[in-house]
Amino acid sequence: MTGRLRTVVAVLACLGLVAIAGWAAYRALRDPPQQDGWEARPPAQGEPVRPVEPTTGQRAEDGGPRYVSAVSADGRHFVDQDGEPILVRGDAPWSLLVDLTPDEAEAYLTTRSQQGFNAMVVSLLGDPANGGPHGDGTTVDGLAPFVDGDVTRPSGPYWDRAHAVLARAAELGITALLYPVDSWTIDRVFSPSSAADCTAYGEHVGAWAADLPNILWMTGGDYTPTPEHDACFMAVQEGIRATGDRRPFSAQLITVRSPAEDEHWAPLVDWDFVYTYQPVHEAVRQAYDDRWVRPSLLSESNYEGENNTGGPLTTTETLRRQVLWAVTSGSPGDIFGTDDWEFLPGWEDRLRSEGAEQVSRLRDLVAALPWWTLVPDDGRLLRAGAGGEQEAWDQLESDLATAAVSPGGDLALVYVPTERTITLGLDQLGPGSGAQWVDPSTGTAVPATLEETMTTPGANAAGGQDWLLVLGTHPVT
Repeated sequence: MTGRLRTVVAVLACLGLVAIAGWAAYRALRDPPQQDGWEARPPAQGEPVRPVEPTTGQRAEDGGPRYVSAVSADGRHFVDQDGEPILVRGDAPWSLLVDLTPDEAEAYLTTRSQQGFNAMVVSLLGDPANGGPHGDGTTVDGLAPFVDGDVTRPSGPYWDRAHAVLARAAELGITALLYPVDSWTIDRVFSPSSAADCTAYGEHVGAWAADLPNILWMTGGDYTPTPEHDACFMAVQEGIRATGDRRPFSAQLITVRSPAEDEHWAPLVDWDFVYTYQPVHEAVRQAYDDRWVRPSLLSESNYEGENNTGGPLTTTETLRRQVLWAVTSGSPGDIFGTDDWEFLPGWEDRLRSEGAEQVSRLRDLVAALPWWTLVPDDGRLLRAGAGGEQEAWDQLESDLATAAVSPGGDLALVYVPTERTITLGLDQLGPGSGAQWVDPSTGTAVPATLEETMTTPGANAAGGQDWLLVLGTHPVT
């Protein structure tokens, strides 16, 4: 995002300037002692990494909201508090907790809930670098997170406000991918004097969030790792774990496309935060194929109204590609975002943007299918016509068709981003399989005859040439 790209520069400029008393103690935490739930070893090939028990509390099966609660037993997707697969349908309102009044937060949350969003990326502390209104971390109406800036002295009104907003999100079935501290706020709003301060803060956050059933833990954020900051971030997480909290944890790094590529963070996270502005299929598939068997969630790519590849502003086709390339490359959902991650003036009028509406329809379509059974294709289903031979920087420059198929062949998805004829391996599909082309701009299905070679139907309703081919015994309604 254009605004966040500026913050990346600012963060990179200030890294290495930290010289706080007691900082040497952080280095002792660079390789933290092993604790229950933090076994820093690579798994055996094919072994899931630390599946987490679903959250206790009200069961979704009793009519309550569903939360993104845990990693599935096979390590490939997330489950709700009943242990049922749940597709991540996220947004990225980074500065929600500090930029909005309670009434404004209610307007944001209710609208996104109505659109089917069930997750959001959000920072617990604010700074202009992550979209917050003030450099001292205060909210838009003046609530400070700490008394006199002391991170060991949380200020009650601030934390009560943040808790109430997240509790309301829980009522609406929205899970927060929550950063207790991030790369924009460490050494600024969050300025510890020792490693013990980081741990104590984590213990406070863990106790504060104990009754919130809708939390996944995050750290980093456009983050270039350093030993000192790595140690503090992990000390915060260790403090959270010390309260008995075992909810899934991940890290967002800017130096790699997922934590699986970072030697330090790879063994410490429960799922991979996949982060790329280039065509997303490559990064998602690389994380999926890594030896760490865990969810590889497309968690940040180009936001509506911005474009960090230097091309034109992100289009609705770009957003469609990101969603469908993700799910056919192994991602258990996706995180959408807009230029209003920092709540620019008039954000309320843009919540129902065409991009948000198209993304919501695609997610509805995928969520109605047994998407969690899909495995990215290895060339046995999509035999010819995949394309993708040329180098691509922007999402719209890639023409790669991607596919995923269930082991029993009852469901397969093929996303074809440009006009062409493809060749299918029909032996990968189960008996009684049919075919439907789906216009990804509207979610409308077009009946088709299942054949070995199939050609895209022409322009879709938005004037693009991208189509989703749904194969198997689960028709789109």
